[in-house]
Amino acid sequence: MLRTLAICLSLLLLAVPGASAGDCPLALEEPVLITSVGQNLDALIIKTIFDDMRVKADFLPMAEPSALADYQQVVISPGISYKGMVASGTSFEKEFDRTKAIIEATREYSRPIMLMYLGGFTQRDAKSQELVELVASNADVIIVYRDSGGPMDYFLKIAREEGVPLFLIDNLGNLCEELMLIFSPSK
Repeated sequence: MLRTLAICLSLLLLAVPGASAGDCPLALEEPVLITSVGQNLDALIIKTIFDDMRVKADFLPMAEPSALADYQQVVISPGISYKGMVASGTSFEKEFDRTKAIIEATREYSRPIMLMYLGGFTQRDAKSQELVELVASNADVIIVYRDSGGPMDYFLKIAREEGVPLFLIDNLGNLCEELMLIFSPSK
C-alpha cells in the first residue's frame, strides 16, 4: 500500500496532466492486443508480463488493423529492431504505414492506445523516433521505463501538451509488480 501511495504521489509531482492519485490504478480492458511497430522485442516482454498478471492478451507482432475488432485495448511498443524487421520480411516504410493504419483503426473501433516504451532496441535512432512520435501523439496512456535511454523529454512534452497520462517504470526487474500498481485488469 505504501508503495502504491509513493508511486501515485511521484506521478503528482511530475505535474503531468491526468497523472493523479485518482488515476491509480488505470482500467485495463480485456482482451488486449499487443503489437510492436518497428519489430522490437519489447512487445513480447510485455506479453510475458501480462501473462504473469493474468491479463487476457495476444501478441501479434505484425497485427493488421482489422484485428482490432477482436480487442478492447491496444498496447503498442514503438521502436526499430533492424534484425526484427529483416526476420519479419518488412521494412521501415511498411511498418510506418502499418502503424498509421492501426492508429486509424483504433479511432474506427474506439479502442484506446497504450504506448509502452521499455527501450530494448536501438536508442535515439531517427526511424525509431518517427515511430515513437507517431504513436505518442495518438496515445491515450504512455508508460515508459525511466532509464530507457530514450526520448524522455519528448514523452514529458507530449504528456503535458496533450494531457496524456504518463507513468514511469523504475525497475524492469519488477516490471510485473510496477504495472500492477499502475492498472488493474477489468472484470
